[in-house]
Amino acid sequence: MDFLKVTGELKKEVEDEIKTFFEIELQSVENDTLCDFYKDIRHHTLLGGKRLRPIMCIMAYCGYSDYNPKILRASIAFELLHSSSLILDDAMDEDVIRHGEKTFNAIYADKFLKSTRFDINPYYDGGNWIKKDGFFQLLNIQRAISRYSYGLSVLGSNILYALSGKAIRSSGFYDKTVTKAMIMQREMYKILNEGQLLDILMEQKGGNEDKYFEMIDHKTGILFKYPLRIGLLFTEKADIFSLDAYSTNLSRAFQVHDDILGVFGDEGTTGKPVDSDIREGKNTLLVIKTLELANENQLKKVKAILGNRNASSEDIAEIKEIMKICGALDYCIEKESQFIKTAKESIDPNMKESSREFLTQLCDFIIKRKY
Repeated sequence: MDFLKVTGELKKEVEDEIKTFFEIELQSVENDTLCDFYKDIRHHTLLGGKRLRPIMCIMAYCGYSDYNPKILRASIAFELLHSSSLILDDAMDEDVIRHGEKTFNAIYADKFLKSTRFDINPYYDGGNWIKKDGFFQLLNIQRAISRYSYGLSVLGSNILYALSGKAIRSSGFYDKTVTKAMIMQREMYKILNEGQLLDILMEQKGGNEDKYFEMIDHKTGILFKYPLRIGLLFTEKADIFSLDAYSTNLSRAFQVHDDILGVFGDEGTTGKPVDSDIREGKNTLLVIKTLELANENQLKKVKAILGNRNASSEDIAEIKEIMKICGALDYCIEKESQFIKTAKESIDPNMKESSREFLTQLCDFIIKRKY
């Protein structure tokens, strides 16, 4: 199997189906403001991305049944739900760049700022900083922009969640099976939000490796597990839990590799700043192991730089070097390799050969990717 060729073809089919889905949805939206909002949601959903979740759903289905166009419509639910989670995640993390373009919340921050016609020019005059009301005017506009962009991000995320359910309902599969899929989709969304909660609390309280993977299983893992489960559900003959071990190990490897790319990747390829995880002090496995393995002098430097949004490029380079020297980077590379090995061993031997081969090659892609 030519993995890149197969995924490229399926990616195009998925994106075409998403476009068709939104075209139908927009026909029922009469309000111009809402229409523009839906177009922004569509743009965000189609911006970048590998479409792995819908592709995994399709390949799980095809592992036990002949291809049916209905699975294509059902599969896009997971890209819509993934996009929903990214909008909210970016808003909560105050991220402004994804896939090399502005995030949803950054787009609406720009729109709100332009609508206020706020004039920044007077603040280039030092005299305006002497007056107390000058500072409060800046503070008030910042609070207004933050509130507006965050609020619209939450609404955009909620709408995408609702649309993901609509994609499943409109798939054309038997009503009884669709009902089961909808119950699973709601459970998936609940667990996904629990993962986001655990992520936020880890930022405040810190965490160890066990807590990290508990959070990842909720937040990242669920977006691997349920596309496979629901793809299997629609076959009406496969065990929907047969790929759970595969999805858990694959998603853990995926996230560890993302952690590595978040620090050691190429910004032009990943589409995200490679210093943001360090500046924001994110509790990635790479950071957790660095804090655990670094010596006393290294630890002082790491703690002084980690979470410092004003850290210099030299500071970032120093932390990266410490991550290498103390063994944290090597640990993460070995860990993702272990997860991939276990994932491959967990593939159901009863699946059709084409799907088994796809899932095997997906494992290799996950830890070799540069984005």
